[in-house]
Amino acid sequence: MAPDDPVATPARPPVRAAYVVLSHADPAQVERLVRAILASSPGAFVLVAHDARRTRPPSDGGDPRVRVVEHGLATDWGSWELVEATLRSFAIVRDLVDPALVALVSGQDYPVRRLDEWEEEVLAAETWVGQAHAIRYRPRWGRRRGEGDDELTRYAYRWFQTPPARRRVRVGGRLGAGLRRVRGAVALRLEPLASVRVVTRGRGVFWGIRRRTPFSAEHPCHLGSQWLALPRPLLDALLDEDLATGSRLRRFYRRTIIPDESALVTPLSWRSEPAALPPVTHVTWDVALDQPTVVRLDDLEELVASGSAFCRKVDPAASAELMDELDRRIRATT
Repeated sequence: MAPDDPVATPARPPVRAAYVVLSHADPAQVERLVRAILASSPGAFVLVAHDARRTRPPSDGGDPRVRVVEHGLATDWGSWELVEATLRSFAIVRDLVDPALVALVSGQDYPVRRLDEWEEEVLAAETWVGQAHAIRYRPRWGRRRGEGDDELTRYAYRWFQTPPARRRVRVGGRLGAGLRRVRGAVALRLEPLASVRVVTRGRGVFWGIRRRTPFSAEHPCHLGSQWLALPRPLLDALLDEDLATGSRLRRFYRRTIIPDESALVTPLSWRSEPAALPPVTHVTWDVALDQPTVVRLDDLEELVASGSAFCRKVDPAASAELMDELDRRIRATT
């Protein structure tokens, strides 16, 4: 069945859990993920929010518990559009199925354990599940870095791109290397006023001008994973107050870089601490490649012991044996 208009279909009866899957590739793998979620939690609802610029959308398989939406946003890595797609998807599932909790996962995730049991743990915690920590940074004039975590510059500056940067124009050779050294030196010396960042896996070079922020000592900026789960009261607060259309926080984060690692967890952290539960998704990081490590069958026991609901990153070929074994184990416990 083709992806449809989320408004056109009448709302369904309330469900305990809704899973929002952000996808942009490997539609067949996303379809397998959806089947695995529903096998592990038959009463759940799954909404796939797909960026169809490069691949066809996954199929819903004719299952009324599944909805596939092409959001039409360019959800490049580190872009505001990732947050926008998430908020729109949260609003859609709230209107469609009135869930008690919503979980956000990637199309490259896969269930590690019985999700219906995990949902009970999340609801019992009565707060959100995820990872976040407060960050503070004081920039200096001159050649020395400031004090604290300079990741705050992602959010304390208003970022823009030059026309050549938007077109991904890059000067090569010795001239390009020299220009980049000068750019970095100037940005370091002027950091209390301006900065430059390169979103390597995203849209490239951004220039930033420092600005007033909504953060304070009592309400600091938080940094953490976008992959989280939240109960209905916090979902409502996020959609209707903190990041409502036209809200100050939503307008603010639109001109930041890599907002998905702060925009959700900051207002959630202002309201309550995350639950003392494992992360929604267990991820190990490949520092050399600057991306999640592909999980394989050899990782099975570590993944199961993690207590997380999902693992990432799965590859349709390299992770096939692992996914088969996870499916077998979950079926054996139902």
